[in-house]
Amino acid sequence: VWSVAVGIGLSLLNDVKANLKLSYNNVVPCSSLSRPRITVHILGRMVYIFLMHVWPFFAFPLWKAVIWATVPCVLLSVCFMVNTQINHLTNECAHASDDTNFYKHQVVTAQNFGNDSLFCYYFSGGLNYQIEHHLFPNVNHCHLPELAKGVKRICERHGVPYHHAVGYRDAMERHVAHTVKMERNPVS
Repeated sequence: VWSVAVGIGLSLLNDVKANLKLSYNNVVPCSSLSRPRITVHILGRMVYIFLMHVWPFFAFPLWKAVIWATVPCVLLSVCFMVNTQINHLTNECAHASDDTNFYKHQVVTAQNFGNDSLFCYYFSGGLNYQIEHHLFPNVNHCHLPELAKGVKRICERHGVPYHHAVGYRDAMERHVAHTVKMERNPVS
């Protein structure tokens, strides 16, 4: 499932659904696109599909075309899914409280990881600052480390849990622990 998440799920299916429902994930409202904008948008998606999944079969031998058409999509999808799922699906983050405060919800349903690691920062594309990414989605990730200091202080002052894993290993262990817990039958 993870291997096709970005190429098919996020790039195409979610995009079509959002444009038809005028809502992203049935939560965030979207504006209706003008006819020229939707035309350019659809043409862009067609170019993407052609370049990634059709053209290789005209340009390369079959074995190379299959590699060209699948490996980049699979690698991008796995990297994206690892970097997003370890930030949200943990025992501490997965179940939001009943509090309706939008900003508090963004903080308690996310976790940062490896904030002292350049490897975590570069490999995740800044998504290791997931809490700040959700609070400030339009801010470039290069500013998130500085924002994190203030966000953490504000959370401490207001008693809001600020979840942080040491690095990839710790974050993945938390994610796996949550997944294992979710597969168990609840005790009646």
